[in-house]
Amino acid sequence: MKNLTLNLTLISAACALTSGLTFAATQEPESADTVEKISVVGAASNLVITAEDLEQFQANDLADIFRTTPSVAVGGSVGVAQKIYIRGLEDSYLNVTVDGAQQTSTLFHHVGRVTLDPDLLKQIDVQAGAGEATSGPGAIGGSISFKTKDAQDLLRDDEQFGGRVKANYFSNNGTRLSGSVYGKVSDDWGLLGYYSTINRDNMENGDGEEILGSAADQDLLFLKGSGTIGEHHYLSFSVEQRDEEGEFSARPNWMVAEGAALYASEAERETYVANYAFDYDNAVYLEATVYQTNSSFSGGRFAWLADIDTFG
Repeated sequence: MKNLTLNLTLISAACALTSGLTFAATQEPESADTVEKISVVGAASNLVITAEDLEQFQANDLADIFRTTPSVAVGGSVGVAQKIYIRGLEDSYLNVTVDGAQQTSTLFHHVGRVTLDPDLLKQIDVQAGAGEATSGPGAIGGSISFKTKDAQDLLRDDEQFGGRVKANYFSNNGTRLSGSVYGKVSDDWGLLGYYSTINRDNMENGDGEEILGSAADQDLLFLKGSGTIGEHHYLSFSVEQRDEEGEFSARPNWMVAEGAALYASEAERETYVANYAFDYDNAVYLEATVYQTNSSFSGGRFAWLADIDTFG
């Protein structure tokens, strides 16, 4: 009797399951018009800033260059203290290059490693976020590639020689003077020379209060020769010397607390770069870079000196 009851129960359960499956199978699917569609669109994180963009920005420093780029931020109002961040990761986690020369090592973790004059820049390539092998080593948070101008970029086809002189006044206590000369030494070769000097007193915030430690004097000298050898070969050689000094806090990228001491400090950088490119066709393009950079920072609370020499 127990076996008969168990068999009837199993048969009933099987019939109910079969009936449910049959009912589900006989239901007609909803029409395509009534099914909700979800589209996921990914946008590339790469960004290119051209010389024309920089002209529109009227950029004076790194902060102005990336002011309209959401993924890139620049902290610090003093040039020596400006640090680049991509999605919150600072420049020590990025692969930053200038004409192929890597900006490596850290003099002091409160001092930035990258200081550039926007007037010299031809193009900036930004790759936000890790993932591309072409970003090179050290690109944990992404990469930024700066490319400087050649004399040929500033000359029209019918021009042999040119020059520019600029004077800037900052309503927030500062002046800037710069000048450049450039010309062709042959049909294929050109020379560019550039010098700028910036003098800034302490800035004021929106309430008119003086921001201590924001005054600085900056001087920059840049020389570059470039040209082609034959139809497919390009060469360039450049020298950059930069000096910045002022009275900064013990941590230059921090706000100076009321009553905190300021320390006479100086940052210097000297860079030599040689570039070669072989552009044969769409399938063959090669680049090679040789560089040497010497950076130093002196000052701070204990009048210490940090000096780094890098080459590659």
